[in-house]
Amino acid sequence: MNSSSNLLVLGATGQVGKLVATNLKRSEAYFSVGSRRRANLEELANQFGSSRFIDLDDPRTFDEALKNVSSIFLITGYTVDMLVQSKTLIDAARRNGVKHIVHLGVFSREHDSYQIVFSWHQLIEAYLRDSGIAWTNLHPNMFMQTFLTGLVVKPGVYSMFTSKPIEFTAVEDVAEAAAVILMEGPEKHGGKDYWFSADALAPDQVAETLTAATGHKFTADVRDVESFAKEVGGPGSTYESGYAKGGPQFFREVEHGRMAYIGTVVDDTKKILGREPLLLREWAKVHANELLEIAGS
Repeated sequence: MNSSSNLLVLGATGQVGKLVATNLKRSEAYFSVGSRRRANLEELANQFGSSRFIDLDDPRTFDEALKNVSSIFLITGYTVDMLVQSKTLIDAARRNGVKHIVHLGVFSREHDSYQIVFSWHQLIEAYLRDSGIAWTNLHPNMFMQTFLTGLVVKPGVYSMFTSKPIEFTAVEDVAEAAAVILMEGPEKHGGKDYWFSADALAPDQVAETLTAATGHKFTADVRDVESFAKEVGGPGSTYESGYAKGGPQFFREVEHGRMAYIGTVVDDTKKILGREPLLLREWAKVHANELLEIAGS
C-alpha cells in the first residue's frame, strides 16, 4: 500500500460502495467517500474517516472533490445518466492527475451485447480505456444480495424470470476485491478485467440451496418475463429510465440462449484475494436470519 495513496469511493451509501469503504477502513487505507447529499457528509466522515462532496450530475463539483485523489472507485446509478456521469468524471480525473479508476461494470462476456445496461457499461469501459488513465474493470454476475432485496418473497418463494441457470456472486467478494485492487494500485491491476461469477444455479437448485442453508422450505417460481416490468417498473421506481426495459430484455436473452454465458462460472476472486469465492450455500448461511425474516418464518 502506497502511503501517499488517496482513494475516493463513490456510492458509499449503497451496498457495494459501503462494503468497499468498510474493507478499506479495516485495512487502514487513506481514503474518502463521496456523496451528493451535503447532509450526509458529517455522518459519512464519522463512519469512514473522511468524506467529500461530489454530485455526479454536476461536473462543477468534480475538481474540488478530486483534489489530491490518486484512485477512484467508480459506480453510478442504473439510468442512462450513467453515460454522461462517467464520461465527465473520467475527463475530470484526467485533468486532476488521477492515476487509477476501478470501475464496477456487469458480466459482459460477449462483445456484441445489446442488453441496455450492459451496452451502457461497455461504452463507459471503452471511453475509460481510451482516457490514458490506468483502469481496472470489475464484472460481477448477478449479486446474491438480490435475494434480500426482492427475489425472495413470503412465504419463502424465490421468483425468477428465466428457467435457465444463472450465475451468482457475493457482494462481499466483489467489495473486498475492489478494496484490495484500489490499495495495490495500477502497477498490479492496471489494464485488467476481472470477472466474478462463482455459482451457477437453476431456479430449483437455488430453492434447494436456500432450504438447506436455512432449514426453512423455499420453493422456486419461474415467472413470465412480461411480469417483470409490471412489478419492478412504473413511475418513481428505481428501475425507470431503461432498467425496467432492460430487465425483460435480459431475461428473454438468457431464456433463449443468446446470453447463456450468464450461467457460466468465471471467477477471479482467488486470483485477487487468495481464497475461494463464496458459494450460495455459504452466503445463505451467513445471511440465514435475513432470509428467514423475508420468508416470514
